[in-house]
Amino acid sequence: MRISTSRLTGRKSRTRSPARGPYPSWGLTVCFDFLILITFHLILTLRDSEHGDHLFSYTPSSRTPNAALIRHGYIGSAPEQPGFAFPIRLFEIYRQLHRVCPRFSLDALSKALTHLHYGPRKSSLQEQLIIAYDAYLEVMRGVEARSRLALGRTGTWYMDNICPPCLYKTVGEPYLKFSWLGAMDGNNSLKWVDAILRAGKTRADDRVSQHDRWITPAEVDLFKDEVSESQKVSILHPEPGDDLDDDVAWLNVNELDTMDAEELAKCINTCVDRWRAAGPDQRKKMFALFAVSGIFLTVCRHGHVIVMCDMIRSGELMKYPLAMVKRILDRYGKDIGLGYDIMCAFFKTLLRSSLGSRVVAMNMRGVVPAFHGHAHNRACQVGWHPLYVDGVGLEDFEECERTFSGSNHLAGTTRLCMTFHRQQAIDEHFDFHDLDKHAASGNFIYQNYRQAIEKIGLNRNQLDILEQRLHTTGRDYESALLAERKYFKELPEDGSREDAEASKVAFNRLDYDIVRNGYQRTEITRIRTRYRTTYDKYLATLEEVCRYEDLHSIAERWTPACQEYKDALVVMTERRYKKAVSELERLVVGRLFETTKLGMSGVAYKLREKLSKALKTRAEAIRKALTRYNAAAAALNPPRPHLTWHSVVNSASLAEFDWLRETRQDIRSLPWTQPARREAMVLYFGIKRAEEEKLRLNVEIRRLITSMLDDHVDYWRAIATTLIPDPTLACALQRQWIFRTRINTAIATHLVQTAKLKGFTGSLFPGEREGRDPNLRDGIPPPVWLEQVLHLRTATVEYEEDDEADSLTPAEWSAYDVNGMGREADFDENLVVELLENLSTVEDE
Repeated sequence: MRISTSRLTGRKSRTRSPARGPYPSWGLTVCFDFLILITFHLILTLRDSEHGDHLFSYTPSSRTPNAALIRHGYIGSAPEQPGFAFPIRLFEIYRQLHRVCPRFSLDALSKALTHLHYGPRKSSLQEQLIIAYDAYLEVMRGVEARSRLALGRTGTWYMDNICPPCLYKTVGEPYLKFSWLGAMDGNNSLKWVDAILRAGKTRADDRVSQHDRWITPAEVDLFKDEVSESQKVSILHPEPGDDLDDDVAWLNVNELDTMDAEELAKCINTCVDRWRAAGPDQRKKMFALFAVSGIFLTVCRHGHVIVMCDMIRSGELMKYPLAMVKRILDRYGKDIGLGYDIMCAFFKTLLRSSLGSRVVAMNMRGVVPAFHGHAHNRACQVGWHPLYVDGVGLEDFEECERTFSGSNHLAGTTRLCMTFHRQQAIDEHFDFHDLDKHAASGNFIYQNYRQAIEKIGLNRNQLDILEQRLHTTGRDYESALLAERKYFKELPEDGSREDAEASKVAFNRLDYDIVRNGYQRTEITRIRTRYRTTYDKYLATLEEVCRYEDLHSIAERWTPACQEYKDALVVMTERRYKKAVSELERLVVGRLFETTKLGMSGVAYKLREKLSKALKTRAEAIRKALTRYNAAAAALNPPRPHLTWHSVVNSASLAEFDWLRETRQDIRSLPWTQPARREAMVLYFGIKRAEEEKLRLNVEIRRLITSMLDDHVDYWRAIATTLIPDPTLACALQRQWIFRTRINTAIATHLVQTAKLKGFTGSLFPGEREGRDPNLRDGIPPPVWLEQVLHLRTATVEYEEDDEADSLTPAEWSAYDVNGMGREADFDENLVVELLENLSTVEDE
């Protein structure tokens, strides 16, 4: 039977059934030739559609129109009576275009097709493309599922091995303090508008994503009661209604109960308030029209998306990172290093949750990302910043931000689509994202190795010069870090008494200024007028003062001559100094963020212009804040150091503000506060982290090469097994094998570049996967990249066992060796040399 299509007319043509045979009679099918034939002509250039209709031959196995169409390279737009058909090649090209440009939607494709053929836009064409593209992706997922079954990669194998450098552990590899490093964060770009609020009636669609990386809302909600709902306490005391920002996690920490609030208050009020001050001026709200407010995900240090969930009608509530941690512990086990923007606060909540005992038992360690750490206070940094955490190497834990920079482009095409289509688009994006990250893993290792070597060399030269002048060693820097941690841990907080004293002195400052500063009548009248207009405020303050006097049994009210009054003035001076430092730090941190954003690629012109204006404004504000700081610092006893513009910028990058803020004791004489020693300490820990990075990269190189070799073996065996019984599946496997071989060849090229670096201490030899049968490699020819790129050759060594020697007792072994039968000298040295040559890297071939 043949299916006839009419060109450019859209007229109906009846399909003809065979005269005999048990084949169904097909009805009318409307086929638009400008989509079937002209697109076919433009893309495949196999036939000239100007010379008439295409005739699709019927095959006995094709019992439906779609079955016949797909055998000729087309996909229909309906399951039974398709009115449109599109070339499979069209969807293959669109899929790759959408991969590199997520903004390119099927609606844009439909417009482009009509424009190419000088026709008006057809409103139904987009829907037909969506239906056919869904069918295409379903076919591709079916091929992928059958391929994984043939490869023996069923169940959770894919997610258990998604990142070979992180997860493909080998036998006998060196010990790493953290076997796996990753980061988690939320992002609100991938919102989804509630279907109830959209025009029209929503079509029922019960399809859901089957990808292993998703955590369902039900799994997330298991942790919604981990923090008390009945005893909510606001740690941050936000202004009602106007201070919500659902883009950042710490604004939802008011879920915490009273016990957690008391424990976290110190950390939250410093780090979280710091982030709010450094953030944008406008505050975003989560409107009710969004059913999904974004996504929360976890990535490994190489960028692979490990686990992900939707944030349902909320910001980054604590239940999302708790659900992430549970999935990670269940799947990847112990010794995990995980970064999060406010890990310093979240980790305390984590330890109080139902996961707390597992976190401790499995040695999970939290880290604050390196760039976000600039806005955390110094007390937090010395405990959570990657520079001061042993075992993390040079990892910055900022991979989530780089991941979101790509997924943000999906927002325009997913915000108004169906739920399934949104998840499908996200899955497609991150599948390609993971593939790109695997292809870039060789370059990742090369760049990190080069950076580690350069950092060691550069820091070592500078550190040697400083150590000669300071007479210090590595032990001194370790002791200095412990001393600094101890200092901030024991640092007292401002008490309520001091606050009350400062408030009282501020109220009574009027009389003090009249006596000391000699205010004239006009000034006194103006001030008294202002106070009369704020009489209610005066009464409130007076009531607070009376309450304070009654609480502390103060019989007589203080006067400027009282010692208590003078002490309170000192408190006010110190308080003014701290506020000046905080304001200066807030402005400089904001400037640091904006300059970094300004230098990023992909920043639009208007945003770049806005940032430039903000920088100019902020620079002037910084100069004024610097003036106020210097005035407040000079009023202290003893005076604090005078700061210049250059020293402020350096302090921002080194986060040195917090120790300047302490005024109860003069710490400037302590060794760890000296600028030269602090610089040496940063250099020392930079070298230490770089050495850890080299060790981790050496392990990752072996894991990656082992994974590539085992992947080659699995494909070879799968193709050989399916070649006769299922040649179509074998063909699909072969195409995948060829593609992966090309990717692995590029990775191997970067690994060879890494091995040529001066200071390389690793090896390019593959290992054996833990728990995998090493005999699977027997009889399998090596991949081309193993010999042609890595220049490694396999060798078979045969030897004969001496049965007589095996039967000897320990006492007889001595005589056996004395007689010369078991000495090393009796081995053939030429065979040993030949064996080593076969196992070594061949340079010239």
